[in-house]
Amino acid sequence: TSHFYFARMRKVSALVVCLGAILAPTTSTLLRGSYEGPLHGEQGDLKEGDFKEAVAKTSQPPFSTTQYVAAVAQHESQGSSVDYSPSEIIALNLREYDSTLASSTSLGAQIVVFPEWGLFGSDNVVSSRNTLVPYCEVIPEPDSSTPLTDPSSTVGQLAALAAKHSVVVVANVCEVVKSQGSALVYNTEVALSETGALLAKYHKNHPWYTDTFDTPPHEEIVTFTTSFGVRFGLFVCYDIAHLTPVRDLLEEGINQFPYSVAFPVQEMEKIGFRAWSQKTKATLLASNLGDSGSGIFQKGDIIASVGRTNAKFAIGPVVVDVRD
Repeated sequence: TSHFYFARMRKVSALVVCLGAILAPTTSTLLRGSYEGPLHGEQGDLKEGDFKEAVAKTSQPPFSTTQYVAAVAQHESQGSSVDYSPSEIIALNLREYDSTLASSTSLGAQIVVFPEWGLFGSDNVVSSRNTLVPYCEVIPEPDSSTPLTDPSSTVGQLAALAAKHSVVVVANVCEVVKSQGSALVYNTEVALSETGALLAKYHKNHPWYTDTFDTPPHEEIVTFTTSFGVRFGLFVCYDIAHLTPVRDLLEEGINQFPYSVAFPVQEMEKIGFRAWSQKTKATLLASNLGDSGSGIFQKGDIIASVGRTNAKFAIGPVVVDVRD
């Protein structure tokens, strides 16, 4: 338990450094180097002005606007390995996802985002490769025209939920990729269409537990376009503390970001996520693990948020500038 606590606190320190870079370079300099140890990935590399040119490209006057309704889950992963097998833990949490999807779509949600590590239970299995691997699977390449139909796979079950509720689902899973006789393990984000097709998958560029997850050999710039005409870009949790892939997505004109995160700081949704959206002039659909705060943030405005309450999600309308 203490190992998990200190690992989480190092993550807090590292992401505070990131926010310092966004909000005040002097604060960032003071905080940088205040955390160390083998559990975290590389230190964040943001500094004042990094996104200036990229943001300028997404800040031109729009030709028109469109709107969609987003929801972000506030989910505490359920199930201990003492009582359940990995497949049972995944099934337990998918039932929670099903409930959240039913409630949010009844209010008009068109896209629902779930948190990082939301399917892996309450035991912090991500801290060890051996304990995580039973939760991982091979994931097919995206094909927006063909629904996934494998009920035995986690992504197949997520696809079934997306189709059941006719909503775009963005969720965090674990992928195993066979490579030259070895197996690579990636922290993976998937986006599924209303028909259950795999729109996109993204391997986290900057994994937190570097002894557990592999780092992709090349930077991945992953986007997907929904049936309601909005193009989204993907990154996960600690990626926000780095230039890539955010800068490159912004330079492509992407400013709508589903964001799965595991960041144990209360009121984070009203401070850090809001500040990031203001700095980048972007929309962040932040789904945080546990009760530390999730929300929808657009250019510094809080569209909707949920903190330490019994609410399972935050939901709200997002207006998007259309430039082409």
